[in-house]
Amino acid sequence: MKLTVVASLVSLLLVSACATQPAPKADPQPAPEPVVTLPMDELMAQLEPLEQMGLTVEKTDSGMRVVMPGAMAFASGSSEIDPAAYEALDRVATAMTALSAARADIVGHTDSAGRASYNQRLSEDRAEAVRAYVAGKGVETARMSASGKGEAEPIADNATAEGRAANRRVEISVTLN
Repeated sequence: MKLTVVASLVSLLLVSACATQPAPKADPQPAPEPVVTLPMDELMAQLEPLEQMGLTVEKTDSGMRVVMPGAMAFASGSSEIDPAAYEALDRVATAMTALSAARADIVGHTDSAGRASYNQRLSEDRAEAVRAYVAGKGVETARMSASGKGEAEPIADNATAEGRAANRRVEISVTLN
């Protein structure tokens, strides 16, 4: 009986010793490195898909320049945005909403057909229509400017139909402050 009592006491001591010992710690997993996305990288990621929609996207020193062909966005002689341009302009608005430091300079251009004064006003109206559309998607108007160059800055020869089509465009320069 003494042996049973001694064995019971030893067992009890062993169990209590195990219970008071801290459990071995598992090797801590290193915390994952935080992913740092630079604003310029984020802007590029937002705007580069526009190229698949038929727009030209170029990186600049301070941001990105998006060139929207006029034929995609406006009917001839009109400043009403064609619904075919909504998806592209929605992407510009999304990029600007995601990057609170982004500003946009929207410039309308025309070909040389018609009177210069008419083309100037049309280019201004088109730039303002784009600005109003993007503002309607939640971007503050104070972060955007709109102006028109009329026929003053052609990028192609106005003597050909292809050249005139290239000259009818809206350029959106999105910069980061």
